[in-house]
Amino acid sequence: MNHIKKGTDKMKLTQEMIDAGLTVGKHFTGCGTGLYVKVNKGGSTQWVQRVTVNGKRREMGMGSPRYIPLEDAMITAKANKIICMKGGDPIEIRNMS
Repeated sequence: MNHIKKGTDKMKLTQEMIDAGLTVGKHFTGCGTGLYVKVNKGGSTQWVQRVTVNGKRREMGMGSPRYIPLEDAMITAKANKIICMKGGDPIEIRNMS
């Protein structure tokens, strides 16, 4: 029996998987940006990105997959990762707008 969790590096998360519904937990996209879909017990979902800012790991909420498709979330996650690599804080930048 195959026990690969959706969204791990062995199975990349797809829009079709998200649309079909995911089990409770964290489902990483496998794109190398720390982006994942968090599915809560009540069935609500949200995009979350793990980022490291000044050596400190943080989690950044990025909206609902219901309204933000995978492709758009991945583009935003890549931009956030670049900000972190340059020493910036994407959470601080987002909160300033």
